Amino acid sequence: MNMTWLLPALLVIPLIGTGLIALGAPARKTALFVSLLNLVPGFLLSGVVLRTGEILFGLQPTQVREVFPVQFTLGLDGLSLPMVWLTLAVTLAAMGVTREGIKREKEYFICLLLVGLGGLGAFLSVDLFYFFSFHEVALIPSFLLIGIWGQGDRTGAAWRMTLYLMFGSLVLLVGLIGLVMAVPEMARTLDWRVLTGYLKTNPLAPGTQTALAALLLVGFGTLISLFPFHSWAPGGYASAPAPAAMLHAGVLKKFGLYGLIRLALPLTPLGWKEIGWLIGLMLAANLLYLGLAALQQRDFRWLLGFSSVMHMGTVFLGLIGGTLLGLSGAVVLMVGHGLSAALGFAMAGEIGQRAGTTWMQDLGGLGKKAPKLWFYLTVAAMASIGLPGLANFAGEILIFFGSWSAHPLWVAVAAWGVVLSSIAMLRAVRSMAFGPTSKTVDASGLTDFKGFSETWPYAFLTFLLLVVGIVPGVVLGPIRPVLERLFLP
Repeated sequence: MNMTWLLPALLVIPLIGTGLIALGAPARKTALFVSLLNLVPGFLLSGVVLRTGEILFGLQPTQVREVFPVQFTLGLDGLSLPMVWLTLAVTLAAMGVTREGIKREKEYFICLLLVGLGGLGAFLSVDLFYFFSFHEVALIPSFLLIGIWGQGDRTGAAWRMTLYLMFGSLVLLVGLIGLVMAVPEMARTLDWRVLTGYLKTNPLAPGTQTALAALLLVGFGTLISLFPFHSWAPGGYASAPAPAAMLHAGVLKKFGLYGLIRLALPLTPLGWKEIGWLIGLMLAANLLYLGLAALQQRDFRWLLGFSSVMHMGTVFLGLIGGTLLGLSGAVVLMVGHGLSAALGFAMAGEIGQRAGTTWMQDLGGLGKKAPKLWFYLTVAAMASIGLPGLANFAGEILIFFGSWSAHPLWVAVAAWGVVLSSIAMLRAVRSMAFGPTSKTVDASGLTDFKGFSETWPYAFLTFLLLVVGIVPGVVLGPIRPVLERLFLP
């Protein structure tokens, strides 16, 4: 049975959802339904990819091709499959944590669906034009979500985040154009499959590779919040409504990491070796400087923002380790970080809504007053610091083993990053759950979760963290053939 039509269905279903909401359908119920419905093609396509290795869908009208040499091709293989599932899962959870009664509800859920749609489109696109464009489409609703429904300095955070990301996107665009133009005209293409095959047998000159690697590092690195292009992220996440922070930190940030693994590293390997020392310093700054900054935070949202940025340093260690083990660990950690960040920001939003504050010193006694809230808060914190049995640990340990032989110094730095993260998160949990009971929170009428309708998004994310942590082969199995094809001679 031909299932290629299911690839565009992943994009059409949320697009139909936005249309129905715009026409007056119940916003939350419609967004939740289409997000749940999108799991169906996700399941079916997973079976095809596991059996055959990849599945493709393409549209290439001849008359359009002659004028506009862009082919709308979608593809799903073992590397993009975990990213697609991460997007589907976080989108569904983000819809689930949003309660009824939010202002301008119709526009709010349309923006959330468009962010998820942009992430799916970027991970599914085979043509570089659409790969870049889908990510840019997702930035517009992200700006609106923070600027309209955010909190604190929401306007400043929205503009700062957008300007930084637009700068990164512009540099990335220059890098992608340079990559395509560096290929001889007869072999020039926007299809990254063809481009990868050509450059694997006809590598670019070392100097060209270094220049392109630097451009792609700045472009993708800004989108990832790699130091020193990171300052947009903590404030942006702290000011964003919880579902928006879940989608951006959990999904859109992985676009940059995915692009590095899919394009930058295999197509400019010599360039990455040349600038490896610079990347090492940048990831060390992410781990140590931002780890120390996380220790200074007193607002749980800001702590999560700095922690999210900090962990990108560990992923980069896996990328520059030069081994399949390290790269595999980086992908597992990308999935684990996406799930744990989504759970963490969801909990911050829930606590803020119920208690009226996310200042940790005002949340003492949470463990007694709201034990279910405390449980999921603890799961998010333990996943973030890499507790064995949860997804982040599986990724981190693979990265450490895979990078030790080539970069023992950076592995030692990453280990200290784990220490700093652990101190910050454990101190936060102790303060909120077991600290002195706050009269402010008592007066706010803080209540615990009631029933399945309120707890299922958190249970869903917790379940996925456990599955990937206990059986990392669900991610490692599909990605290994793709990584071998990209990085082995």
